[in-house]
Amino acid sequence: MYLKMFQKLKAELLKYSENTTVRGIPKFIKSQEIFPKVLWLSFFLSSTAALIYMLRNLFTDYYSYPIATVTGEKTGQSITFPDITICNLNPFSEGEPEELSIENYLKLVAKYKKKWLNLSNLTNTSVDDDSDDYSHIVNYKQVIKEITDELSTVSGYLINLSKILPKPEDCPSLVVDCNVFGTDWFETKDLCTNKNFTRNWNANYRTCYTLQMSELKISGNYYIRGLSLLLNVGPPNFIKLPYKASLTNSQARGVQVSVHSPGTPADLKRGFSVAPGTENIVEVTQTDRKLTDKPHNKLGCTIEKTLTGYSSKNYARELCVEYCEQNIIKKFFRCVSRFLSVPEKFFDTVMCGNLSHYSKLNESTTDDIDSEYLATLNFILSQFFTKIKKHGYEYSGDECRLKCLLPCEETIYSTKVTSATWPQPSFELDLFQKYFIDDNDCMNNPKVKSRYINYYNRHMDEREDHNSFSNLTQIRESLLEIKFVMPQNSPHFQTDKPVYTADMMIGSVGGILSLWMGITVASAVEIMELLYFLLKCIFEQKLNKAAKETELN
Repeated sequence: MYLKMFQKLKAELLKYSENTTVRGIPKFIKSQEIFPKVLWLSFFLSSTAALIYMLRNLFTDYYSYPIATVTGEKTGQSITFPDITICNLNPFSEGEPEELSIENYLKLVAKYKKKWLNLSNLTNTSVDDDSDDYSHIVNYKQVIKEITDELSTVSGYLINLSKILPKPEDCPSLVVDCNVFGTDWFETKDLCTNKNFTRNWNANYRTCYTLQMSELKISGNYYIRGLSLLLNVGPPNFIKLPYKASLTNSQARGVQVSVHSPGTPADLKRGFSVAPGTENIVEVTQTDRKLTDKPHNKLGCTIEKTLTGYSSKNYARELCVEYCEQNIIKKFFRCVSRFLSVPEKFFDTVMCGNLSHYSKLNESTTDDIDSEYLATLNFILSQFFTKIKKHGYEYSGDECRLKCLLPCEETIYSTKVTSATWPQPSFELDLFQKYFIDDNDCMNNPKVKSRYINYYNRHMDEREDHNSFSNLTQIRESLLEIKFVMPQNSPHFQTDKPVYTADMMIGSVGGILSLWMGITVASAVEIMELLYFLLKCIFEQKLNKAAKETELN
């Protein structure tokens, strides 16, 4: 009985082998001579090996989720001009603050340094690591030296001043003139003035001005192609100031510039500086970038359009990270760091390093040093978190970077700056007349008139020798011009796409199977048909066995 069933199964398998579309098997079965059999068997085995190898590589590549970046130009789509933020690198351009001179401030820091060193001698530095004290991570004397060096800087001074900005003293103000150029490169009159700039406090530069392009009254299909700014950084400052190398703020003379996406806060650390006496052409390129989400992007991307908690600010990953870190700093140290961007809602929060925050140390005697206070001081030095423990909390910097994902879609602006000496001497008298007399009447300010007296005398006395310009230097020492230009007609795009999509994968697998073995979708139907006949033979055999047993009973 079982022999008969085995013969039927063998017959079905033989029938399938002789008629299958899989290459090599029918030839191997039907060949009567040994050489063709060996030849087709060798073909079948080698093709099977090659098939397995290539499929393995294909699936390995597919599950590594590679992406291809496609770039090009969005023909027919209008460009969007970015927002511009300008900061005067001379914090005293609007006068030295009356509330606290920098000379008195530096004396105050020296006083605190002496007091902190005395307090550090009272500190027990052999504290168990499981303690809530910070002594085991702080070398107090070294930290105090580094802290006072950091506080003895212009930025350290500025964070100890009031955040209420004084009225500008210089004439003209920082933004002297603003001109907008449209689609056809022609100037659009009265679209931009210095009144369109918002004046803001900044932890490193004190006063900054932002032009939000959305605030300009642009109508119809008109779009902005260029912006020309004439700026006045004021006279050179000869107050003795401490110098300290820094990556987070500039100590040059001129202005710090940030070109940022519309609606996003300025990121001045990633900006650039330009000097007075120069004409600067900033070529701005707009690129609309799209990223893929998981699994092709390991961390994924976010569809968030605004910063969490700041509905008026468009999402930017760098600012999301820094705002997140500022939240953690504020939670544990009750202050915010000047090394990171400061959210507007934290403008009323004490800056880390503001000496009034530590007034409790003005007491004449003390028995021990406040460990949390020293940890706060230690943090002033760091642009990002060092390894700090507090009540079991440990932060290494990854928390915010993992929380703030790259946006799935964003507009980025790249800049290229070229500079030339400016202006030509022959233009200086006309600049003086237009912007110091006609538009602003700056000669009513005694300090300004005294500074520009040579220009004023030349302007008033037309008989003076016009070939001599040797004593006319103040305009090139104070003024500069920046031209922001978008030469492209349409924005560029940069799109990440999966190298293997589902349909591409199906086609690749099908091509390999067909090339090496001739396996197609029809081959799957053949196997299903084979299984059907095999199961049918087994089922019929069982029915016959059951019928015979019934007859015997």
